[in-house]
Amino acid sequence: MSDMIAQNICKWMKGVMAAAITLIALTGCHDYWHQDYQDCPYGVYVKFKYDYNLQRADMFPDHVGQVTLYVFDEDGHFVTSQTETNSALSSPLKDPNYVMHIENLQPGKYQFLALAGQNAYADQMQTSRAKFVRTEPSAKNDDLHKLEVNLEHENRGDYDEVMNNSLPLDTLWHGKLLDGVEVTSSKPAYATIPLIRDTKKINVALRDLDSPQDMDIANYEMTIEDHNARILWDNSLDESRKLVYTPHATWNTVDETEQGKTAHADFMTSRILKHNDINQDGRLLIKSKETGKMVVNVNLPDLLSRLRTSEEYNYDAQEFLDRAYDYKLQFFIQGGKLKYCYITISVNVLSWSKRIQLEELN
Repeated sequence: MSDMIAQNICKWMKGVMAAAITLIALTGCHDYWHQDYQDCPYGVYVKFKYDYNLQRADMFPDHVGQVTLYVFDEDGHFVTSQTETNSALSSPLKDPNYVMHIENLQPGKYQFLALAGQNAYADQMQTSRAKFVRTEPSAKNDDLHKLEVNLEHENRGDYDEVMNNSLPLDTLWHGKLLDGVEVTSSKPAYATIPLIRDTKKINVALRDLDSPQDMDIANYEMTIEDHNARILWDNSLDESRKLVYTPHATWNTVDETEQGKTAHADFMTSRILKHNDINQDGRLLIKSKETGKMVVNVNLPDLLSRLRTSEEYNYDAQEFLDRAYDYKLQFFIQGGKLKYCYITISVNVLSWSKRIQLEELN
């Protein structure tokens, strides 16, 4: 009897092991990175990462809701595209082990571009917020330079204006891998696409040191001027047209301790570049409606990049601007002029601020 029980246990264990081996064979193509499995379908297995941030942590699973990959041959001609989207029923992008499998590629070298958003692109197009509208390659011989993104705006003659309809922009990421990835007919190929977040959140607060109780957002006009509506295929900008942003939200708060009020405005913008020529940099402007005078006029990328700590000074100014995305600016005016400002950035639960005097500002 004991021998029969032992034989049955042995058969059961063999069955379990066989099932486990089968499961590993079926899932190994996606769960183990850079391992070749002869039973896996060939093609390219593409992983996406968003660690180009101040946290230096891959936040792709938590932040991205849809990603589209554009595949080009060695000469930059369009081959195919593929999209993956989270939904109420399924959230594949939340899986840290997620990879996109591109099949049916002929042997050769391939280049990749990627666009990603917090929400599905089709859903974005249905909202009343200002949209990042894509021009996508579709014909087989379309060049990779055809891919671009344009932030919706209205022409005002000498400049364009973003009409946000009191809504923030959807988050936009861009990725590229231009080093040719070799695809063969004998084994799978692997690629990792790094993403850069192009959209920035900027909260502005304004206080009057002379008459804090009289501060009111309704008495000021706040704008950001830049040249960043058109994002080209490689994430560079066509800066031929000035673009004006207005806040998508404004409000006042009361500070009972200091018996004064603070005016607030929230902006979202496209990618911010810092130039060698400061005259090409974007600017933050605050004008008094009562006097018609400009009380704040600052170089925005210069101001934001001053938040670099000793650790962040390993980054140049542009890399810092591309990694950071959530800023808080507090401006203090006196006698109708800017006296000083505080700039703050938050990283996870930590944050740091820096005070800058008027004479330091461009």
